[in-house]
Amino acid sequence: MRRLRGLITALALGAALLLEASASAQLPTAGGRQLSMSRSQWRLFIPSDYRHTGERVDLLVHFHGDPQTVWNNAAYASLNAVVVTVNYSGLSSAYSTPFADTTLFQTLLDDARSRLAGQGDFGPGVAWDTLAVSSFSAGYGAVRRILGVPSYADAIDSLLAADSLYATTAGDGTALDSQMAPYKAFASRAAAGEKRFVFTHSQVPTFTYESTEETGDELLGHLGLAPRASSADGLGPLRFYREAELGGFQLWGALGADADAHLAHLRYMGEWLDELGLATTALTADYNADGLIDAADYTVWRDNWLLFDAPGDGDGDGFVGNSDYGLWADQYGQRTGGRWRAVPTPTAAALMVPAIAGALARRTRRRGRA
Repeated sequence: MRRLRGLITALALGAALLLEASASAQLPTAGGRQLSMSRSQWRLFIPSDYRHTGERVDLLVHFHGDPQTVWNNAAYASLNAVVVTVNYSGLSSAYSTPFADTTLFQTLLDDARSRLAGQGDFGPGVAWDTLAVSSFSAGYGAVRRILGVPSYADAIDSLLAADSLYATTAGDGTALDSQMAPYKAFASRAAAGEKRFVFTHSQVPTFTYESTEETGDELLGHLGLAPRASSADGLGPLRFYREAELGGFQLWGALGADADAHLAHLRYMGEWLDELGLATTALTADYNADGLIDAADYTVWRDNWLLFDAPGDGDGDGFVGNSDYGLWADQYGQRTGGRWRAVPTPTAAALMVPAIAGALARRTRRRGRA
């Protein structure tokens, strides 16, 4: 048990250059400000393309994995968020031991906020908006501790466990209940639509304790979910064989039973980062900000058509016009922070509207700026 887990951990932390090289074909290289924090294991990153939207800031806290790889994946997902990476040397106990101190996660959050406040473009009024937590491999040791504190579980909006939940095998042959309880509680809240929880797993066997595939089975059983077969391709080498979804809970089972298959969940975690509800720099037609691009967003566009600086301006040009309708039509059926789904396209009746609008717009549209 120790030998196998140690091998996985060593591979995850000791191959940073390989991680970056293998992902470079599909992932951007993220640039930005790197700020040291009060613990040497913590690092704060502000993307160079970060867009200020006020004093509230989205935050992603990631446990275990090469920081540059995490930043690159955040850039791939177009996250408009700051990122804290947390890396301790060792197995899952290297994470669970420090975070047994129930004040430590709040210390991390306060420290990150203080560092941002010291940046001239953020200022002292900075506060957290959406808070997302992610982990890879041994990082679950910290996350399990954090989720066990009710105030933290309440504060965390979304969670990504990227091949990152193991458990002791109990006498009945299943994962030990006490170790699964924090994750099951969060999964229930996600399934009810209160949170977002993305759980991914490989097929790497662990033999003497519960693997991520087996803990995934536990979560599915807890929610009463039956996974459906999948043959979808993901980012990089990710190939999925099963998936399940209920409310804000998702499970993605990926093929592969070796160390490289395990590492793919870190190398290509951008596959799921846009599921966490964090702000993005990407253009969106979610004009009513309910997380789903549907007919209600068309209504917002229609009601504000030809207005300046109004809801329905998806392309950010300050005017609600035909290009914003086109963005809505292209994204119809998509969830913000979600993967494209098979949803019916807009009706023919709806498609007639922009033709009329286009004729009128060509005659009446005027720019209110140089």
